[in-house]
Amino acid sequence: MAKSNLPTQNTPRIPTPLPPETIGQLVENQTKELELRAKELDFQKQQDNHNFEFSKKALDAQLEDRKMQRDHNKRRQHSLYYLIGFLALVIAIIVITSLYLNKETIASEIIKSIVYISAGGFGGYGIGKKKGKEQSSETDTSSF
Repeated sequence: MAKSNLPTQNTPRIPTPLPPETIGQLVENQTKELELRAKELDFQKQQDNHNFEFSKKALDAQLEDRKMQRDHNKRRQHSLYYLIGFLALVIAIIVITSLYLNKETIASEIIKSIVYISAGGFGGYGIGKKKGKEQSSETDTSSF
């Protein structure tokens, strides 16, 4: 019988050595890969720096916006107080003028109207405030 050149299970298979060109190509590829990875890390670092700068500017803009919002609310509140004071002054002048001209009925009707409107306004404000507290307490207890 002819002896076959096929390896048997008991004989170890010896790998053939790689040619030097292949090893050189592998080293070159790994070098290029490391260079690309370094460039990628530099790019990521630059992107993180840009994101950090953008975040700082966004926070500064938000702080400025909040400051402007507070100033606007303050001016609005002062304007409301001036309007209420002006209306109270006008009503007081009308009532005093009607009393000076001996028109007590007009003065009393104006005062009654003011009392009714104020009572309705304060009552509605109180009811709204109470409902707001009830709704906020319901949402607080329902979240547990």
